[in-house]
Amino acid sequence: MTLFPQNRSKKLNVVGIMNGTSLDGIDFVFIQVEKKNLKCQFKKIKSFSFSKQLQDQLSRAANHLMSVDELALLHHELGRFYSQCFLKLGFGKVDLIGLHGQTVFHKGRMASLQIGEPSYLAVTAGCPVVSDFRVADIALGGEGAPVATFFHQQVFGSLQSKLSIHNLGGISNLTLLKNGKVVQGFDTGPANMLIDLEVQRSSKEKRRYDRNGATAEKGQSDQALVKKMMQHPYFRKKAPKSCGREEFGILFLNHFSNQLKKLSEPDRLATLTDFVATSIAHAYLKHAKFIPHEIIFCGGGVYNKFLLKQIQKKLPNVKMSTVESYHWGAQSIEGAAFALLAAAKIWNIKSSLPKSTGARRAVSLGKITVI
Repeated sequence: MTLFPQNRSKKLNVVGIMNGTSLDGIDFVFIQVEKKNLKCQFKKIKSFSFSKQLQDQLSRAANHLMSVDELALLHHELGRFYSQCFLKLGFGKVDLIGLHGQTVFHKGRMASLQIGEPSYLAVTAGCPVVSDFRVADIALGGEGAPVATFFHQQVFGSLQSKLSIHNLGGISNLTLLKNGKVVQGFDTGPANMLIDLEVQRSSKEKRRYDRNGATAEKGQSDQALVKKMMQHPYFRKKAPKSCGREEFGILFLNHFSNQLKKLSEPDRLATLTDFVATSIAHAYLKHAKFIPHEIIFCGGGVYNKFLLKQIQKKLPNVKMSTVESYHWGAQSIEGAAFALLAAAKIWNIKSSLPKSTGARRAVSLGKITVI
């Protein structure tokens, strides 16, 4: 790749842009990446919330309630929104952007679609934009997820222990590291998504999430209902595997709506939080190649202290910490991961890890937009 002057740079200032399945907003994460050893240095993070109108449109798209023409228009509207937010960053010189986009459909090994047209950012920022990170892995027989495992290995591999880097986003996923290398990675099931959906439904959209898990902590989990939820076939599926809103979104919640309606709001949230914690513990006990010495959590779920307590109860012999203990912001990891993947693409470095996706071979992930 000699088309881009960035290809010859030994260091790149990269912005990674991530908006996850929770549909709460966008994180712009600014890092510096060194080509020699792919060392990543965290610089800044800035977040932007979606307008209610844009959030509603994204929710409709993610729940497959949108026509093709509406989806095409939203693809461009979201691209323009990224561009408008970029102008407000004040990060200084940016050499490259890694854009994940908004996932509106994901079915492992078959298809993954993220919207948010990158051309608007390429025009506004005046630098290449790398996007569409999942499809090359799918073309090689992989799940197309999780793909942040490459970043986890580069940043946390030096800790030289049996570790898990565990993301609590809308969906929960883990990366197992042993002696600095990724051994396994997969989506464990839901995290914030189901809890957030129930909060929004219970409050008639007045609240977006259960702050610190405070409401759930007041409730009592319905153990019988948790057992029913754990009968979902995804939890029997062997890794590598990936999931999304299709498995654990509003349709899943609606399936159990009659049972949930019989409970108070605190009990509903306690039950869903317990379900998330149970599914995470199940992943380690039944599907992980080993039980790690330490689980390092990242993502928005880090702020749900009650959820973390429930996970700790189910895995009492495992040390638990957050990425903040290692000088990274809790919500910076995924954005930083796509910044690193963008740099790897420009430098033509293979960045997929078949051990976590099941692809036939490693490949440099992403497509480049330059204008």
